[in-house]
Amino acid sequence: MEYQGSLKDVRGRLVTFELSDELDIAKVSKGSNNGNIVANIAFENKDMLSDDQRKKIFALINDICEHTGYMNEEMYQKMKFYFMAYSGCDTFSIARNKVTKDFASRFIEFIIEWCFQMEIPFMNRDYHLSSNESRTLFIYLKYRSCFVCGKQHSDVAHVQAVGAGRNRRKIDHSKHEFMCLCRKHHQEQHTIGIDTFIRKHHLGVIKLNTEQIKELKIGG
Repeated sequence: MEYQGSLKDVRGRLVTFELSDELDIAKVSKGSNNGNIVANIAFENKDMLSDDQRKKIFALINDICEHTGYMNEEMYQKMKFYFMAYSGCDTFSIARNKVTKDFASRFIEFIIEWCFQMEIPFMNRDYHLSSNESRTLFIYLKYRSCFVCGKQHSDVAHVQAVGAGRNRRKIDHSKHEFMCLCRKHHQEQHTIGIDTFIRKHHLGVIKLNTEQIKELKIGG
């Protein structure tokens, strides 16, 4: 059982924390040793994997298991093995303070791209996109998956209007922001306006550099 909290007071070895959730003393007491409740305290490092990243990893693993029938722990170990083989990294743990945020982000990106390659549907797609991580959005663009509903073979859409009569082959796409939208949601975006559309669906947008534009074959 884990709780999060913030440090409030230190008086020698007497330390006071305020928990983010109310302590379920009945459950905690059940696991105690003759009524002696012991807790391990791990202080978070801002550069290390966050709880939100851990939740995202387990949500993705759960999506894969729902589609494939694998057990969660089995699939988690498989994804770790695939990522180690892909990246060349050593064995790792996503327990608190074990890997950096950057490492966790790369692991999340790897799982998301693997899901696209294996055509695994996302049960929690709003959650996966909520962080607005540029690399995650790039993967959605790469696989032409709608930012709203996940439908593949969708269209890359400019957030800023290109303008009637302008040659899309000659404009500087690096100055624009992009989304990927299916025909239905692309039409909705034009109907209600881009700002209302982004607020309604809680979407992020992405800017692309020259290399990414070439990789995605935008405007070519």
